[in-house]
Parts: sequence; C-alpha cells; structure tokens
Amino acid sequence: MEKTKKWLLPIVVSIILLICTACGGSDDNGGGSGDSNGGELNIALNAQPPTLDPQITTATATRDVARLMFESLMVFNSDFEPVPFLAEEVENEDNQLFTFHLREGVLFHNGEEMKAEDVVASMNRWKGLSNKGKSIIGDSEFVEVDAYTVQIELSEPSSLFLSSIAESGQFAGIMPKEINEEAGPDGVTEYIGTGPFEFADWQQDNYIHFTKFDDYALVDEEPDGLAGRKEALVDDIYFYIAEDPSTRLAGIQSGEYDIAYSLPFDSYQQLKETDLQVDPAFAGDMVLQYNSRDGLMADKKMRQAINAALNIDEILQASLVDPDIYKMNATLMQEENVKWATNAGEEYYNINDEEKAKELLDEAGYDGEVLKLVSTRDYQHYYDSSVVIKEQLEKLGMNVELEVYDWPTLIDLIKEDDAWHMRVNGFTFKGDPTQILYLDASSSGMIEDERINDAMNIFEDAEDEEEAKAEWEDLQEYLWAELLPVTKLGSYVGLYALADNVEGFIYSHGSQFWNVSVD
Repeated sequence: MEKTKKWLLPIVVSIILLICTACGGSDDNGGGSGDSNGGELNIALNAQPPTLDPQITTATATRDVARLMFESLMVFNSDFEPVPFLAEEVENEDNQLFTFHLREGVLFHNGEEMKAEDVVASMNRWKGLSNKGKSIIGDSEFVEVDAYTVQIELSEPSSLFLSSIAESGQFAGIMPKEINEEAGPDGVTEYIGTGPFEFADWQQDNYIHFTKFDDYALVDEEPDGLAGRKEALVDDIYFYIAEDPSTRLAGIQSGEYDIAYSLPFDSYQQLKETDLQVDPAFAGDMVLQYNSRDGLMADKKMRQAINAALNIDEILQASLVDPDIYKMNATLMQEENVKWATNAGEEYYNINDEEKAKELLDEAGYDGEVLKLVSTRDYQHYYDSSVVIKEQLEKLGMNVELEVYDWPTLIDLIKEDDAWHMRVNGFTFKGDPTQILYLDASSSGMIEDERINDAMNIFEDAEDEEEAKAEWEDLQEYLWAELLPVTKLGSYVGLYALADNVEGFIYSHGSQFWNVSVD
C-alpha cells in the first residue's frame, strides 16, 4: 500500500503519551537478528527530526529514531551505569587510560565488519561535536591498537569519562570510517550503522522508514536499559510525522497507528478507559530556560524576578493536567538517581510572590521592554506552559511576546543569542550533573560560570560518592539562589499510547522500538 501522509478527522479529546513496561523479545539463540513476527510497526511522531545524525544534535526526535540504526561503544543500563555494548570489554587504568576491546563479527548495514578504524573515526568526530566530549576529552584522541582494539589516554583522569561516551542524547553512534570522513557541518549524508534496523527512506514531512537488518549481531544478555538483547521483531517500522496532536490521537484510536507520541495530556483519564495501553513513566524535567548570555535576561535580577513570580502549580495544571503525570520538586537530578538527587535550594522553588517579583524587577531597572518567549506546538505541553507563563508575567506589568515555531526552526533560532529571551524546554534524565545541557557554557543561552566549572572538575576528580554529592548539593543551592540558568517547573512522564496488540515496548533513556512485536 502506498505510504502517504495521514490526514485524519480531528477528535475532541487531547493528549497523552503512554508506556507499556513489558520485557520483550524471544530467547536469543546466540547469533543472527532473531525470529521476526513480521509485519509493520506504525508510529506517530510529534516532531520531524532536524537530522538523523545523532552526533550533531540533542533533539529527542533524532535520538529515538536514530538509535534503531546506530549503536555506541558504551550505553547506560537501567541504573544509569555505563556498560559495554559495541565494546565487549573495557580496561580502565586510573581513570586515564581506557582500552576498548571490540566485539568481533559486528556488521554494518553495508555488509562490512565494524573494525577499530571505524570506531576511531566515529569517536573522534563525536568528541569534536559533543559539548561533553569536548570538556572531558579535550585534545586527547582515540587511536587504533589493532583491528579490534581502540585506546584513549586522557590528559587528566576523569571518573566520568565512560558515562560521557554512554550519553543517550547526543550519542556517539558508530559509523563506517568513510561515512565519518565525508560528513559536513550538516551531518552525514548516508545512514549506515550496526543496529537491528537499517534506514530505507525518508519522505520529508511524511514518514521515515526502517527495515529489519537480517545480519544484525545480537547480544546474548537480558535487556537492561539500553544494554542487552535488541531484536527486530517486525519487518518494517514507519515513523509518521504527525505534528497535530488530534491527528495522532485519532490515528491511535482508529488503529492507523500502533504507537503514538505526545497525545493531549487532558485525555489521560479518558484513555485509561479504552483498550489502549496507558502506563506513564517519568522521563524528564520541564524547565523555563533563560537566555542568560544576551539581552534582558543576562541580568540575574530579571531571572530571579521571573522565578519569584511564577505560580508553578497553575502552570503544570494547565499543561500537564493530571497529578499522575507530573511531580513538583526542586531537584535538578531525578529523584530515582539516589546518588545525586537533592532538594538543596528548594526554598527558591515555586515562590509565587508577586511583591518579591516586583521588587526584583525594580532592582533590575525593567522599564517595559519586550521579552521574547519562544515556543512550539510540536510539544503541546511546552506551548501550554508558555501561554500561562505569559499571562502570569503580564499581570506584573511585563511586556511578553509569545512567538511560536515548528521544532526544527526553533532549534535553529535559539542558536542566535539576540533572537530570544526565554523558552520552555524539556530535558531527559541524566546519569550525572556534568551531562545537564543547560549547565554547559557552549549550550544556547548559557554563560561561562566559574562556580559551575569548578564543581564539574570536582565531580570528575572526586574519590568517593559522598564528596561528589556534597559538591552537587552546594552547586544546586547556588543555581537556585544566584545563577538561575533555568527555573525547573516539574518532572513529567513520557506518555505513549499503544494499541492493545503491541508487546515489548519500554521507555528507558528514551523510547525503544526493538524487542517490540505486533500481534
């Protein structure tokens, strides 16, 4: 059947995403790509990826799609621990010299075996593009020892190096050497990886198509986070670009889609009464991000004034709707990550004090200048939150303009320092504070801050977890009380609607579509 863009009748109800936490896959027989149940998996995606090259972007849409075909040396398990994946074993000498022994017999989608030269080219390209790679690895280079061994010696020891290359956002996808060498500033032009699915076709604004890779090299371990067995249990996966939430909702209810992203949150209770699978799992934080690098918000008094003014209860009720699908807390690391989670600075969270906010605005000398609040409807909860924030700030007498863009355009816009002042954004949970993007001075809108830099060095050099945790508590207090690169609004779920005949889907460090079958 010809694959065309879906135009569906709008439906009254709204949003939710939902997660079915089932373990998937058949027993591994030690090799091959596993027995496929056949058929198609049709997924309604809420935003078109700006690229399918995971090395050049942190976009969630890119991450979830690209990880079908690209894999990494290291990945996070369900406990946020970095474990080998395309590497079979890692030797660590004093957190400075790392030797990666590669799995043998792993094939790229072009039929060529993955070798050390491919890994070296991929990792050296990634570390030049990734903010975290630049800060931890610096001028050090990955080098080939032999055909199945790669090594890197850091200029300074880092206890967080393995976590940095296991990062699941802007991840270090391994590609053939020649693909890396031909890549330009806009990313690779061919999509060839080692994953359980291979790239077939991308019809812009319509769909992205992947097919099962028959020669995929299975890992003979139980799935655990991003680690373990990854089987292609369907022959084809289609990601349909369906930016309108009513289209996604209508499609999942009619059976046109098997899985739908980002459905309207106010449909949560209603959808629980259907045959669809609804099982929310917390996936990230929603924040109001300030452009502290340029313009009005470069004055920390302005940021503190807005933080003092916000009624976060009202914002979350309007955008996320149901208390089952959001949490309010001050921790900038997720509560489940007990190594790092802390409520330090919570007295600055959800202050909701209009008089305090006005005092701070006077101290900042604010005189009615326009504040540009940029947003997108591709993530409806970002937009809904932005509308409420605009209303709350206007009650203080602030002049706020809400500018709305599609997601790829917004990603490009925020790279221009003078084009925006604030935006609502989401950040997936991270393994350690050094991976929080809004603390990185090279990220859009973020300034260089000596206190942050000092803390990051302590995290890397800390000899025990207690020392690192104490430093993070002090830094989080400083972030809330002084710097305020963001105001955390709340933690929220990754919500997906799944048809009742979809099995094996889990959400762990993002959506996973391997080990998923359709009956």
